[in-house]
Amino acid sequence: MPKSANSTCAKNNFWRLLFVTFLFGTVFAPTATADFPEEQPGSRAASLGYGTTALVDGWSVFYNQAAMAYATSPWVGVHHENRFITPELAFSALGASIPVKVGTIGLSIKRLGFSEFSQTKIGLAYGMKLAPTFSAGVQLNGHHVFIAGEYGSAMALSAEGGILYSPSESFNVGFRVVNPTRSKFIEDQRIPTTFNLGIAYQIGHMVLLTSGVAKTLDRPFSFSAGTEFSPIKQLYIRAGMATGPSILSFGVGYNVANFTIDFAFTRHEILGYTPHFSLAYTFGGIKNRSDKIETNQL
Repeated sequence: MPKSANSTCAKNNFWRLLFVTFLFGTVFAPTATADFPEEQPGSRAASLGYGTTALVDGWSVFYNQAAMAYATSPWVGVHHENRFITPELAFSALGASIPVKVGTIGLSIKRLGFSEFSQTKIGLAYGMKLAPTFSAGVQLNGHHVFIAGEYGSAMALSAEGGILYSPSESFNVGFRVVNPTRSKFIEDQRIPTTFNLGIAYQIGHMVLLTSGVAKTLDRPFSFSAGTEFSPIKQLYIRAGMATGPSILSFGVGYNVANFTIDFAFTRHEILGYTPHFSLAYTFGGIKNRSDKIETNQL
C-alpha cells in the first residue's frame, strides 16, 4: 500500500478513536464511575426505558439473575444496536439459559466497539428459588477492554447478583447489585458499582407497568418507567422513559412459533436516535400472556 494511503488510514483511525473517547467522556461518564459503562441489551428492555429489574423473561440473564429461577425451558437470544447511528458504537449481545434440576444456569456475552476500541463482558450466572415467592441469583464476570496503540488491553473480574420477590401473580419487586467489590481494570479505571431496584405490575392480560431506580456510586440517582400493551396474544406495543441522561423509547414485539422478535428506538437527549433489534428462541414453545401471569413470568 502506498505511503500516502497508510497515512490517510492512520489519520482516519485516529479521528474515529478520538470521537469514541469523546462520547465516553462526555455522555457515558455521568452514569458510570469510569469510562467503561454497563451496557444494556434487549430491545424489550430498551423500549421500557430499561426499568427491567423486576421482569421475568429470557433476557433476565442480563438484568437480574434471580429472575432466571422461573425459567421453564431453555432459551437463547441475540441483540444488536447501532448506537446513535454510529458504526464505532455498535453493540451486540448473546444470552442463553437452561433450567437444571435445581435452578437455572445462564451465559451472557456483550461487546461494544470497533477495531480500534472494544469492551467485552462475559458472565456465567445461576438463579434459584429459595421459597415459592422469593428467588436469588449470582453471576461471575470477566471483562476485557482493548484500545489500539500504546494503551493495549486490560482484563478484570467482577461479580453481581440479585433477588426477586413475587408476593402475587401480578406483582414483582426486584433488586440487583453490580460489582459490589468495586473491581477495577487499573488504578483509575474502576468498573461501575450500581444498585438497581425495580417493580413490575401486570394489569389483567393486556397492560404491564414497570418502573425502576438506579444508583451508581458517586453519581446521581436515575429513574425509569415503561408500559407494555398487548392488544392480542402475540403482539406487544411498548413505550418508556429514563433520566440521567434523558431517554425516550418506543418499541414493538411479536411472538411467532418459538421465536420472539423485538424492535425498539430510543432517543438520547443530546446524541439522538438508536435502533435496537433482538431475536430470541424458546425451546419447547412460548407461553401466552395468561400463562406467564400464572407462573409469575411478567
